[in-house]
Order: sequence, then C-alpha cells, then structure tokens
Amino acid sequence: MDLPKTIDPCPIVDALLEVRFTTVIHPNAVFGLIYNELKKDYPKVENLPILQLPDAVRAADPNFQFKPHYKLLDKEFVIQIGPNVVSISSYPEYLGWERFSERIFDILNRVQKVSIIEDVKRLGIRYINFFEQGIFSDIDMDVTINDKPIEYRNTIVRTEIEQEGFISTLQITNNAVHQSKQGSLIDIDAFKEDGLQDFFDKKEEIIGDGHMKEKELFYSLLKEDFLKTLNPVY
Repeated sequence: MDLPKTIDPCPIVDALLEVRFTTVIHPNAVFGLIYNELKKDYPKVENLPILQLPDAVRAADPNFQFKPHYKLLDKEFVIQIGPNVVSISSYPEYLGWERFSERIFDILNRVQKVSIIEDVKRLGIRYINFFEQGIFSDIDMDVTINDKPIEYRNTIVRTEIEQEGFISTLQITNNAVHQSKQGSLIDIDAFKEDGLQDFFDKKEEIIGDGHMKEKELFYSLLKEDFLKTLNPVY
C-alpha cells in the first residue's frame, strides 16, 4: 500500500511514544537522574495528580506501576517521567514524524546515558486522530447483528490486531469531544513487549517499525473516496 506522507487537514490531536522499564536503582531516584540530563532544555516541571496519593497506595496498586509522576514541557513537546516509565508527546500540535522522531531519539539517548534501566518491558507508539463527523461511514469496518448493520449511535469499537512483531490496540468512537467540538476518534496504540533486550542499541529500527505499523493500520481503515477528501500528498 502506497502510504501518504501527509494529509490536510491533519487529524492527529496527540502522538505519544512510551517506554516502560525496570530500573537498577531505587524507583524514587529515577526522576532526579533523568531530569538532571534534561533540565537545561526542559526547566519547567509539573507534578502530576498521582503524587497526591500516599506512597503505600501507589506501591500496592499494580495499575499505578507505569504511571508518570512528573511532566516536563516546552512549546512543542511534553515529556512525562515515572519510576518505571518515560513518555514523549508531540503536543499541542503534531509536527510530523521527522521532527517527532528526532526529539524522541535525542531524549532516549540522554536517558540511556544515565544507565539506570535494567530491562525495557514495553514500547508503545500511540496516535489519536479526531474527525469532526461520524467516522463509521468513511472507514472499511462493518459491525452487524444477525447480519444486519447497526445504526452506529454512540458506538465504541475496541480490538487488538497482530502486526508482525507488534500488537495494535485499535479503538474507534463516534461520540467524542475534542476542544468543545463533537466528532469521532480513531485511536491506535502499536505496542511491543517481546524482543526488547537490545532496545537502546536498536531503538531507531524498532521505533521506526512500530510507527510504520501504526500508519499502515490507520490508512488501511480509510475508504479511498474519503482519503481523497483529505488531500493526501505522496
């Protein structure tokens, strides 16, 4: 499939790369060491709401294990850091894969320099796309009951799709709100949990592969006539 380089208007409202890991140091020391490498370029720090919970509560609930505790940001990117996670987001606007990946690799190189990561447990690349319309009539997906199509009122579809070394969680909803606008979301999280032993040595290849899997899935959903209305550039 010949994939577009860009479409206009760009529907991406958030793009995020997340790395989950175990560490060789005490988890409470992770943020300080990573921040020391990043503070020159990201001096502004925000505490996230999870820090309002007692340490014992966070430690006892596995749902909190990979939640970030702090946020660093500049005008174009957001970095979130927790005891076992680092994420990088192109926000509030998506600047394209070239600039996003350049920032990703710069930050991961600095994290690698700190030498505190024992094992990478999960890599995720997530893109959230918003359309100011009901999207189900414009995508190649049919939901039926007793061989009859549903009417797609307030519909959410979530599934996991295997893609050659990655698994993509796909969620589509037609009753979403973004910045006070009603519309639809196509949310794809392409993730990998195996084969990450040499992640930092192969990060460009692994991350590039995950990005391509996400992109292939997104464009495979769009009907050809609908894609033409988005002014694709190849």
